Amino acid sequence: MATEARGNMRDQQKELTRQRLKEAALQCFVELGYQSTSVSDITSAAGATRATFYRHYKSKAELVEACLDELDETYRESFAELSGLLADPDQESLRTWLSDAFAMWRKTRDVSVIVGEAASAERDIELRRQRSFEFETNRIADALTRGPGRPPEQAMLLAELLFTQLRGTFEVWARRDSDLDLDQAAGVMAAMWWAALSATTDLVRHTAS
Repeated sequence: MATEARGNMRDQQKELTRQRLKEAALQCFVELGYQSTSVSDITSAAGATRATFYRHYKSKAELVEACLDELDETYRESFAELSGLLADPDQESLRTWLSDAFAMWRKTRDVSVIVGEAASAERDIELRRQRSFEFETNRIADALTRGPGRPPEQAMLLAELLFTQLRGTFEVWARRDSDLDLDQAAGVMAAMWWAALSATTDLVRHTAS
């Protein structure tokens, strides 16, 4: 029992140290930028040594990948919900989902911007981020093939357009000088999505008849 307790305490301490390093790194990335931040900047902000950093992370890039894993986990349930409602959507449900998603953006803005900045400098992070985008796009496309029975090619095109608009809206809003009103954007985008979904549904029904 004592050995197990000591093991649990070590695991907890390890996780606390990783979290402290991650929080310090995010602070540095926000203040200095990803590329301008050194491991020494991170360890100084965390009150740790470089040896401690490298016991937990191989590099800055690996630390950002851990942040990306957390982002994926944060948004997994939200996109699962979107996939569910896209099988039989209505405009108000789309607006509600977008409003909820934008609320999550406000909480994860800095981390998302840092991941994007790191992706422009680190190919492995860019590839990892693209896999996340492709996973969610494919999940949306699968949902769009249900309901009115859209052809897979049409569903994928529509999914890519919806997801691209979502990404573009985030990128505009996330700029420091942006005055984009997300509450208004939710209503506008819901109307646009609903129009696109309704038009393709009508096309499928017309083709079938």
